[in-house]
Amino acid sequence: MFPNWQLVSISIIYIGLLFLIAYLGDKYRNQLAKKGQGIIYALTLGVYCTSWSFLGTTGQASTNFLSHIPIYLGPILIFIFAWPFIQRIIRISLKLNLTSIADLLASRFGKSHNLAIIVTLVAFVGTMPYIALQLKAMVYSFQQLQIDQSLSSWHIGVVISVVLSGFAILFGIRNIDVTERHPGVMLAIAFESLIKIMAFLAVGLFVCFSLFDSPFEIWELSNASLKLDQQMNVDNISSMLAMLVIVMAAFLSLPRQFQVMVVELKDQKDTWLGRRVFPLYLLVFALFAAPLGLAGDMLLGDRVPADAYVLFLPWSQQQTWLTLVAFIGAISAASSMVIISSIALSTMLSNEIVFPMIFRSNSGNNTDYENFRFRLLNIRKFLVLVVILLGYGVFLMASPDTLSSLGEVAFGAFAQLTPALIAAFYWRRASLTGVYGGVLVGFMLWLILNFLPQFGLYQQPFNDGLLPATSVSSLLSLMANIFVMWALSQISRQSVQERVQASLFLEWKSPKILNSQVNRNIDYRELELLVSRFVGVKKAR
Repeated sequence: MFPNWQLVSISIIYIGLLFLIAYLGDKYRNQLAKKGQGIIYALTLGVYCTSWSFLGTTGQASTNFLSHIPIYLGPILIFIFAWPFIQRIIRISLKLNLTSIADLLASRFGKSHNLAIIVTLVAFVGTMPYIALQLKAMVYSFQQLQIDQSLSSWHIGVVISVVLSGFAILFGIRNIDVTERHPGVMLAIAFESLIKIMAFLAVGLFVCFSLFDSPFEIWELSNASLKLDQQMNVDNISSMLAMLVIVMAAFLSLPRQFQVMVVELKDQKDTWLGRRVFPLYLLVFALFAAPLGLAGDMLLGDRVPADAYVLFLPWSQQQTWLTLVAFIGAISAASSMVIISSIALSTMLSNEIVFPMIFRSNSGNNTDYENFRFRLLNIRKFLVLVVILLGYGVFLMASPDTLSSLGEVAFGAFAQLTPALIAAFYWRRASLTGVYGGVLVGFMLWLILNFLPQFGLYQQPFNDGLLPATSVSSLLSLMANIFVMWALSQISRQSVQERVQASLFLEWKSPKILNSQVNRNIDYRELELLVSRFVGVKKAR
């Protein structure tokens, strides 16, 4: 094990390096945009792989080495077979300068502010346990490797929360301009994605080809063939398929994934490399999780928690440096998710809830736009801090076992947004009433059947079914969502604005719209005056 000062020093050096990378990314943003944007974009997609991927799936694979497959297979299938859909989302989002999935759905369905609010709340509630899970992973990794347990979990958690908040505020919240992107943050996230896959790959190669002769030896010594025969039953296969559906439904609606895949993208051409690299990135985690889990079960057993096998397998062979590399990889996997999620949620909360309240309460007599802009910027910074500290609050209140299950449960919340997302681009008759009703019913069912029982308020239903109770609850709420959206869309009428917006998202225009363009000469001073109200006089000029 390591003394506290050594772990703290390594953490400070690594965090300092992240700050330096983000600073350089902002300073040389123009050069990066010309040369390395495709590579950066491809690596930032790796923010999907959190501490659950780095630590948790290895623990899962130690007892059931098929259970982790849907987590990786879902996004791979989407990138292979649903790539035109992703391209369509990106194309429309860039065209309309959309800043979040709440902004996208609200824009498609008649620019409904109420729909934007409920989508924001769904994303917010679903993300809180996920942030708590990442904070737990960072605290947990630190505590597992320290000799002296003098630092309590809440002390470590506070420090981590404050540092991550500071990073997100400093490099992620610089302007309220909807077209603003964060090249410094994206470069840092790309670096973290590179670090975590190199760390996981290093541990995997060491275990498979140094500690053992090959993965086949691990397979034979662990009697994996016998375990596979036992696990290839109807219950396990049904559970995998159910989880695969939930993961695929949730993937496109994850706030962090939408942020890096859509919002931060500047040119659609940069996605070419990402489509090819990201599935391979996930494949590395998927392939090495099972050998690491089986090796950990054989060599370490119950002496250490299964989630810590990635950290302790190198340590058990006196590989000090490799253990520290694994520690940094775990920190990278967790921190990147927290940073991106806090930026995405602060944007959604400010744009859809807080800013509209301020505009409504403003008397309209205030013409000091720079001061007003500064005030809005500070509010967004404060929201980043609130998001991360609320995640820290969930980390303190929930038991460790509950946190692990909440990560899986959270996917069910994000999945409630995907039926509306698909309908937005492929179903012209989908109405605001139908989508609003579907999301509301699905989210409420998920909250009652899946989320609240995790805190021990009452027993979760469907415990004796063929599928895990969490999967049944998520699938049931998702099916109710789809049915309500379809039924209400059949009996409700679209407004004129809904039909106009539908034509944009379905990339269809009537001849009347195409031929109604009006030529008019506009004085540039009028445009300058208009733009200055939103971005300030200096930037407008």
